[in-house]
Amino acid sequence: MSSELFPDRLAKRLGALSIVSRSGRLGHHKGTHRSRKTGSSLDFSDFREYHPGDDLRHIDWNVYARTDKPFIKQFLDEQEMRIHILLDSTKSMGMDGKWDYARQLAIALGHIGLKSGDTTSFSTWSNEQDYFYRRKGSVHRASITKFISSIDTPSSTDSFTDRALRHIPKVVTVLFIITDGLEETAKWEHLFRRLPGICGDIRLLTVHSKPEETPEYEGDVRFIDSESGAGVEVTVTRRAVQDYLANKSAHEAQMTALAGKFGIHLIRAAVADGVMETVTKKMRHAGWLR
Repeated sequence: MSSELFPDRLAKRLGALSIVSRSGRLGHHKGTHRSRKTGSSLDFSDFREYHPGDDLRHIDWNVYARTDKPFIKQFLDEQEMRIHILLDSTKSMGMDGKWDYARQLAIALGHIGLKSGDTTSFSTWSNEQDYFYRRKGSVHRASITKFISSIDTPSSTDSFTDRALRHIPKVVTVLFIITDGLEETAKWEHLFRRLPGICGDIRLLTVHSKPEETPEYEGDVRFIDSESGAGVEVTVTRRAVQDYLANKSAHEAQMTALAGKFGIHLIRAAVADGVMETVTKKMRHAGWLR
């Protein structure tokens, strides 16, 4: 199953991409990302005056010969980031190819994080159990592919926005949220208001399917809510489709405005684009990756 969902040819196209973050919340372990602190890497940062107790090996004797004062060389510190990927597993995510696409996005981000040497975690849930994965190192790319691929069709009947916070680790540098964003904007606002206290760099990927974008229904149709199971009889006319598209556009505009209000970065991800278009082009253009 894992090779079918995210084959090697997709993994190879990720190349040397890495996640970019302006957050100062780096981990405590050594990694590949420059922090604002000085440390023990080989990249020179600056000089400072020598103080008793400093390591004599770090004195720059050339500077001492010119100034007759001892100065210590400082070097940039390199630390890991902690990447977390939170996946919406409510029933609406199982419609029209959204689930496979969303899992592919999660796997791609997981591969990039692990390959960069960052601690990478993933979480979601079903009605029966919670799913959580955390590893560090590129050797675990196959295992995160297998883990995410093995999660069955989404079945959660709980509100995603109500449960999201309890599935996010305490220390996160970059948080990716993958969702179709179909819940009421009031619920999203409540969640967005609390997220910045957990993570300083939050990125929202809203997933959209082709039937949602261009409905092709005609005549009398009975729609079933995928999450509540409630049904409604609708006569689909051109005017009804126009009203639906207007409401959808308004909802997306409100989501974008809310995200901006709370400093959350948002990318609109269409199933029709494919995972590589979204990752290698949209995310790079938005400055999420390099």
